[in-house]
Amino acid sequence: MGKNPPGRANPAVVEPGRVIGRHKTLLSDPVVLQWWEARSLRSRLSADQYLRQLGLLLERTALTPAKVLALAKKDPDRLRDLLIQDAAKLKRAGRLDSYISKFFEGLKSLFRFHRVAFDGFPVLSPIKGASLSKERIPRPEELGRVLDHLSLRGRVLALFMAHAGVRPGVLGSYQGENGLRLSDLPDLKFEKGKPSFTDVPFTIRVPASLSKTRVSYVTFGSPQLATAFLAYLEDRGGGGEALTPESPVVASNITRGVALRSQQNARYSKGFLTTKVVVEEVRSALQSSVPEGVRWRPYVLRAYCSTRLLLAEGQGRISRDLREAILGHDGGSSSRYHVGKRWGEELLVEARREYANASEFLETNTQGRTNVAAEFRRTLLGVAGLSPEEAVAHMEDSNEDILALLRTRLLGGEGGTPKSGNGNGHAAQKPVSLAEAESLLSEGWTFV
Repeated sequence: MGKNPPGRANPAVVEPGRVIGRHKTLLSDPVVLQWWEARSLRSRLSADQYLRQLGLLLERTALTPAKVLALAKKDPDRLRDLLIQDAAKLKRAGRLDSYISKFFEGLKSLFRFHRVAFDGFPVLSPIKGASLSKERIPRPEELGRVLDHLSLRGRVLALFMAHAGVRPGVLGSYQGENGLRLSDLPDLKFEKGKPSFTDVPFTIRVPASLSKTRVSYVTFGSPQLATAFLAYLEDRGGGGEALTPESPVVASNITRGVALRSQQNARYSKGFLTTKVVVEEVRSALQSSVPEGVRWRPYVLRAYCSTRLLLAEGQGRISRDLREAILGHDGGSSSRYHVGKRWGEELLVEARREYANASEFLETNTQGRTNVAAEFRRTLLGVAGLSPEEAVAHMEDSNEDILALLRTRLLGGEGGTPKSGNGNGHAAQKPVSLAEAESLLSEGWTFV
């Protein structure tokens, strides 16, 4: 047989022998194999998940695939009773309804494929997110502590999820056959073997084959991610890896000897990570850094990106449509007419500018975090009566110039005598006695 042609498309050939777990023996039954192959055409991950769910259910009920199909057709009440007994046993063991209901999904899919009508599944009341009641979004300083527990590669993985908002399945894939490539980072350049970015924030083009919605989209990498990623690439290059446009953005670790030969002989041997490796690499760091009484899953990193950008949106740093677009969401019919199309240079420049403004909300280092001094200065200028536009013109003034401006606006100059507020629009205030109040009000002062 010839080698698979290069490209991003998943292989069309389904290999039952590559199923991992004790339930792969179910595929020896043609009834199950036909159903599993049909599911695999769309998603191999979904097919294997359904197979495990079906296998566990059959084990607990002591049924075979042929027997469960026969009961659904000829004795549905008996099958209903068996499923209710199984659900009740799991509930007594303390399992949530959301957990129990998942085990019926595989059987429901099998019935749909073989066109078997059955309505006897137990009626449960799953509460969405019940198992996540203790999960909350990390604060930037908490994410910084998580990054401190990670290797260089782990930090890159975590920052791609937390700052660029990509899903784990973008960086790797279920069986390690695909993933983000260096060619998907158009701003990445190599000069005499040294990597650098022509623009930061740098562009990340997620191809449709890696997108959950099966639509390509653009996101960006923050300055903090750029620094970590360039260090990671230099580390890989220093280890002897020849980096090409087709190289994985995040690669599997170097192997030697028998392990290397096994990797080279494998069907998928392009160096991409599996999604399991992606999530497990950051999981241990999250668990070692999580505050008491809180739970963090690897997916909380993507939630961090979404939440921090939402805060930036509230401050006018980024538009809602762009925030949804760089998270790879379907923003609805309206967004398809602008950010949902292939971006031109003008839109890309504007999107990069907005993300740069919002990236301060994502950064965990002191350099990238919101400049507290600048915010304080902007607040002082506002108190002095300057409009936001006027305040911008003074943001680069020296501290001495700012103090002089405040004295003039609020105190009437160097002498420190309060300046009246009649007709000048300035927000001057001072405490007065009742005897003084009448004359000051007649001059244009207001009571606050």
